[in-house]
Amino acid sequence: MERHEEERFSEEEGYLGTWSEDGFLLRLFDTGRSSEHGKPRLRYTLVDDRFDSLPLFEGDDFSASPMHAVDSPETVASLLGFLSLKPGDTDADYFAGYSARQRDWLETGRPDELQIIVFDMENPPAELGADAGPAGVDL
Repeated sequence: MERHEEERFSEEEGYLGTWSEDGFLLRLFDTGRSSEHGKPRLRYTLVDDRFDSLPLFEGDDFSASPMHAVDSPETVASLLGFLSLKPGDTDADYFAGYSARQRDWLETGRPDELQIIVFDMENPPAELGADAGPAGVDL
């Protein structure tokens, strides 16, 4: 992605940052709203350039854990964990609202690759120390 394109997103209200790895690109925005439980609601867009260049998931329905900042590596890992779920990981009803394109993506093996990335983020190598937090996140 060219720098000027990313700058366009950074000017949007509530922009928190961008995470990318292995063809995946996640943009996070603070909506300025709270969930029914008082947690900040985040807007997000996930693109998988190895699938196509269009946003695969977009929403404003994710709430970060109250234990972590909205722009923290832990929040990124948590959101990616939800977005990488596939049939068998949770109830079938979870996928009822998926588009045909999202269901096609589930068959590519890319959700598995994203789950591995999330695992690595949540389990940094021992030499980084227990307080290092999720690895691979630079928001």
